[in-house]
Amino acid sequence: MGSNNQRSAILILLHCLVAKVTTAFVLQSTLMAGKFHQGHRDLLKENILNASSDVTDQRDISLLEEWANNNDITVSPAISLSAESGGNFGITLQKSSKELQTVLSVPKKVVLDSEYIRREWIDYVTPAMEFIERSGLNDSALNFLLMAKILKEYSLGEESRWYSWISSLPETFDTGVCMNEVEMDCLPPFALAIANFEDQQLEIFRQAFEMVKKTDLFSDCDTVFDDKTTKWAFNVVTTRSWRYQQDDNDNDMIRPIMVPFGDMFNHKEPPNVVVRDADNFDAVEFVLAKDVELDESKGEECDLFLSYGLTNPHRFLGVFGFVDETMPEVFCQVLFNNPTPELIRLGCNDRSKMVYRTTDGGISTAVWDCILHTLLAQVPFEQDEFYTAHIEKDIAKKAEFHTKYALEESLTLRNHVEGTANELKELLDKIDALGDYDKDEHPRLELIKRHNEFLYRVFHDLVLARIDQRAQIEVIKRRGQ
Repeated sequence: MGSNNQRSAILILLHCLVAKVTTAFVLQSTLMAGKFHQGHRDLLKENILNASSDVTDQRDISLLEEWANNNDITVSPAISLSAESGGNFGITLQKSSKELQTVLSVPKKVVLDSEYIRREWIDYVTPAMEFIERSGLNDSALNFLLMAKILKEYSLGEESRWYSWISSLPETFDTGVCMNEVEMDCLPPFALAIANFEDQQLEIFRQAFEMVKKTDLFSDCDTVFDDKTTKWAFNVVTTRSWRYQQDDNDNDMIRPIMVPFGDMFNHKEPPNVVVRDADNFDAVEFVLAKDVELDESKGEECDLFLSYGLTNPHRFLGVFGFVDETMPEVFCQVLFNNPTPELIRLGCNDRSKMVYRTTDGGISTAVWDCILHTLLAQVPFEQDEFYTAHIEKDIAKKAEFHTKYALEESLTLRNHVEGTANELKELLDKIDALGDYDKDEHPRLELIKRHNEFLYRVFHDLVLARIDQRAQIEVIKRRGQ
């Protein structure tokens, strides 16, 4: 079972899954285990064109709460907008509160819902959406409508219902589409694939927007939508919209929406705020996920967070432009080519299961199960027994198999983990070789370095060390037999 031929049974695929689009980038490997009044409008445009890499440059949130009140947005007196490190903004809880307490309620009349926009603009946007679909981005067509809506409201200035909210938005970003060549060259393959995909998507959206601009929808518009403005709108949508499954079992609505003010919640996993929404709701509600006890006499506060999704640091960097070094788990980056139904049942396509713990390098059961099942292809009757034990939830029987083939599993996974770690180390060395680089010229390089360092620590210092320990124990055991 320990031969190279056996371990070569697993293909590692370079795979990019963006939240709004499911797209695979495949790289086979021999490694085993891959937005006015003319003056205001011109000012905002100038800010967008000249802004630095700090995403909060020129942001104006001073009128956001007044705007919220004027638009019937209910903001709990227990929360407030807060300035955070790096000039970012978030939402803070300042009073003890109970689980399921609503901290923010945003009426649907101000929510930007891509499906409603499609219905309203169908005579203007159908050719553009068909173009996007023909370009292979069927799942992204509704995201394009949000981008077009942002640009339409941007062109209206103070006449726009969303003027104060638009003024509060970041004007520059650190996402993949904003990275220069040097920065892109320091991205690991998964993150690079996401950045390239986002860039391709932006270009297709720009072509589609040129089609919409020629319709009556923009006939009275004198705004010049240059590349920086369209990139800004694209970033607004990708970083501040989400899709989610409705709680209504009879409703399969999964579509991108943007919730003004609700977009001020930052990310953390696990979150302490969750979203409640359905088609028959009059508002999108943000409620506490658990009780929060604060010592108000001492001014104790609690930052509130939503979850932007689990396990994928590459997606957070490429799509949202941040690094979360507190995430409890990361995707293991092990994917299988043309997985069998059995492998899928074992969890190989579930990225919430195929993970490593970031605290101690713990390897999920699904990872071990999928590797062992693949290796057992050369012993079909044992493969069947192992799979049956999984289906029957016979934990003890599965444990027997994992014990028997612990060394083979470890060696197989080790090759992939070591290869990933070495790749990250080479990228870190490449950044270090740049020396005292101009941070104005490469403003996102430090962010990329943090991303790579975080993953290197997990893969090399934790996961690889854990695998080596397991393998060493098994070698000693076998020598004693």
